Amino acid sequence: MQIPDDELGPLIRRHAVRHAPPAGLAERIAQSVRSEAGAAAAPAAAVPGRHGVWRGLAWFGTGAATAWGLALVLLATPVPPQDALGEAVTANHVRSLMAAHLADVASSDQHTVKPWFAGKLDFSPPVVDLASDGFPLAGGRLDYLDGRTVAALVYRSGPHVINLFVWPAADAKVQPPAFSTRQGYQLAHWAEGGMQAWAVSDLNAAELRKFASLMRERTGPQQP
Repeated sequence: MQIPDDELGPLIRRHAVRHAPPAGLAERIAQSVRSEAGAAAAPAAAVPGRHGVWRGLAWFGTGAATAWGLALVLLATPVPPQDALGEAVTANHVRSLMAAHLADVASSDQHTVKPWFAGKLDFSPPVVDLASDGFPLAGGRLDYLDGRTVAALVYRSGPHVINLFVWPAADAKVQPPAFSTRQGYQLAHWAEGGMQAWAVSDLNAAELRKFASLMRERTGPQQP
């Protein structure tokens, strides 16, 4: 039942007079209010802690963003052509060993291997036999490098396989052998006689240097 406003005031006054407040009630109410105010202020006091958490998360986010940025920079940085080619040469060498497909024409006779490439390539790769020097010819096959079909000549040194990839050089400039190591394999790269060559093997560095030197001597322009 709703009490009219003109009767509400007198009713409150009658009850207020009839039921006087206990002694100390006002102080207890004030104390309660102060306690509630303190409890409400406590989370505000914890704000710096929350700010610290947010600052930590912000630093974490910044670090993550930096790491992603660095990764993107590394991915966007162009790989030097010779490094990329060295990786491809190594991969082709490993693939030929895993697939047991070393040669399309298996022969130790250079006069059998060299003619086999005729009509399959737009150039004639130099093929020499180094059996007397400890590197017998084992055959040849077609491979793919640098965006084109190349000649892959297979040589051996005891149980070791040497893949020699040959194709025309972009220019006629002679380049002395450069040596490197990738994934545990030794690589040699040079340009001679209008051809560029990459040799790769699990031979030790000294043996591959010897092989590269012999190949350059036998395939380079003959001195009068």
